Amino acid sequence: MNAAIKQQELAKASRKYVSPRGPFEIFTNTKINQPGPPSPADPARVAEYFEHSALAAEYGEEPVRQKMAEMVESIQGGSAVTSLFSQNVPDGMSLVHAWFGPNFPLFAHSHPRYGDCLYYVVAGEIILGKHRLGPGAGFFVPNGHPYKYTAGPAGVEVLEFRAGGGEPEAPGMKLEEQSLDAVQTLIDRANEHRDSWRVPENIGDTAFRQTELDL
Repeated sequence: MNAAIKQQELAKASRKYVSPRGPFEIFTNTKINQPGPPSPADPARVAEYFEHSALAAEYGEEPVRQKMAEMVESIQGGSAVTSLFSQNVPDGMSLVHAWFGPNFPLFAHSHPRYGDCLYYVVAGEIILGKHRLGPGAGFFVPNGHPYKYTAGPAGVEVLEFRAGGGEPEAPGMKLEEQSLDAVQTLIDRANEHRDSWRVPENIGDTAFRQTELDL
């Protein structure tokens, strides 16, 4: 039986199994999305993307907008997100691959619109508080829970799995840093390490960089 016939038989058999999330489906994607060249961040657009009312109430809208724009500019080139699978139905599942460069400082944030999230480290390392999470480790983030971490010295690749259940009217990205000084510290750390950020071509390539560092 050739491959085409096998696929037809598989598709026919899968029709017996029904899920409100969708039918049987295969996905393949081994290349990491490459970010575009760095560009100035528009404070107004950044302010629309991040929910930041707590900081604005304390420091004023304009200073917060300017500092968030500086933050966005400082981390450009340090991350790459590749969508692997997505179901556009209520409570649909999604799977995203994310790469962060060496020592990348991910800002404190939450995603109240998108539901619970499960993270799995594919390659490299995450520094999450006192924990160092390498390949095979991960963590679960309840909907709306703030979190932040730093990528290890070789960078990190994670898989981000979601299964819906968020608040449709909530912001997609909420900045959870507690002060403008904290945001400035993040900017300083990003600027310190940005010259080492090189986006890999394939999923899993960070493992080779880690091996080189270990030798």
